[in-house]
Amino acid sequence: MEIEVKFCPCNFEDDMESIKEQLMERSDVNVIEERCLLFCGQCLVEPFALVNGQNIGANNADELLKKIEHYIDMCIE
Repeated sequence: MEIEVKFCPCNFEDDMESIKEQLMERSDVNVIEERCLLFCGQCLVEPFALVNGQNIGANNADELLKKIEHYIDMCIE
């Protein structure tokens, strides 16, 4: 099962680059950048991604990566 993870390129741009790179190394993840994910208020205040349509936010990029990986693991089981 391929997991789709969408990022807005304007959302914490510098911090999110390493997350995207780490997720792209996984064969079960398709990382997509979309100019706007329609969560503009959230986009300004916290890192977030849409994982198979599920909005996942966190206090920082490292926490977001952990939450995304946890969600992916739950989807695969």
